[in-house]
Amino acid sequence: MAELNEHAIRMMLENYRLGKATDEEIALLEAWYVTYREEGTENPDIAERLAAVDRVWAKLEDEYRPVKPMFRWRSIAAAAILVLSLGGYLIWKVVQVPAITVSQLANSKKDIAPGNNKATLTVAGSPTVTLDSTRSGIKVAAGTLTYDDNTRVGTQLTADVKMLTLQTPKGGTYRLVLPDGSVVWLNAASRLIFPSAFTGQKQREVELSGEGYFEVAKNKQVPFIVKSHGQKVEVLGTHFDINSFDDEPLTRTTLLEGSVRIGTTLLKPGEQAENDNAGIRVVTADVDEVMGWKNNYIVFQDEKIENVMRKISRWYDVEVVYEGERPADDFGGRVNKRFYISQVLKKLELTNKVHFKIAGRRIIVTK
Repeated sequence: MAELNEHAIRMMLENYRLGKATDEEIALLEAWYVTYREEGTENPDIAERLAAVDRVWAKLEDEYRPVKPMFRWRSIAAAAILVLSLGGYLIWKVVQVPAITVSQLANSKKDIAPGNNKATLTVAGSPTVTLDSTRSGIKVAAGTLTYDDNTRVGTQLTADVKMLTLQTPKGGTYRLVLPDGSVVWLNAASRLIFPSAFTGQKQREVELSGEGYFEVAKNKQVPFIVKSHGQKVEVLGTHFDINSFDDEPLTRTTLLEGSVRIGTTLLKPGEQAENDNAGIRVVTADVDEVMGWKNNYIVFQDEKIENVMRKISRWYDVEVVYEGERPADDFGGRVNKRFYISQVLKKLELTNKVHFKIAGRRIIVTK
């Protein structure tokens, strides 16, 4: 929406504030925001703009009626009754799900809900435990496993050191407090392997796949090591994010505070190390984009549709397929992670650069 100048944007924001915005103005404002390319935080109006557009989008949430949990449980119960009525025989039937548009998906019971707190925990030698989705994290301390409200987790630790695995599925996030007090937030479709205690060890070593944000407890005598995709990140005490998804072309390590070393490369706050088979490149980080997932937003800054859809796929647990020519344009914007998927896709469609059809949990992308 390059034709939207400063005055026009301000007028539309003011109309919305006064409750006078027309449907056309709201649509134009949304389209402007999705395509808006941030010129830098030095712009004094950017916080005001983002806050105003968030209010517009929050108002539009009233157009959507989330599926009530009771509907889901009734569906499960009905399916269980059907299986029992068949005398114990399980019959598989392939059902072709018809594709519908974003507009048809909105306001329907087929709309796809956003992710939430979901994870499993495996202690070596013990069965995997599904963690409570009403809680946001777990703590490992003094040989005990508790949720963040100090209630016990279903499995417990023995006196000897065990390796544990915290795994989030697509559409799930979870927080972990390690035995040394370091805190890790796991993004969707991620895994962290860590020991039940660091006592007596020369270094605190964990292994990550997917994405995690770390706030590491300082201990100069015992360095903290994160292994991920052929690299080792060494820190003493700092805040950083590592993105090492298998379907991403690069492993990205972004430093927010302190310092980290990757091989011979030392990062400063605000820098990002891009690591691939060609080596490590240090670039200036877009911290808002990197930290969007932790701050309850899906953020994309001048990104191709493939990058955008990978983020959407992880959070909504959907399959993405492309039909025909793929959109070549870049997309920029910020979407609340609490939105249903129809709301997210609608905002992208407002650019008129991309369109979607939905068949069950499959998102079909067209130009």
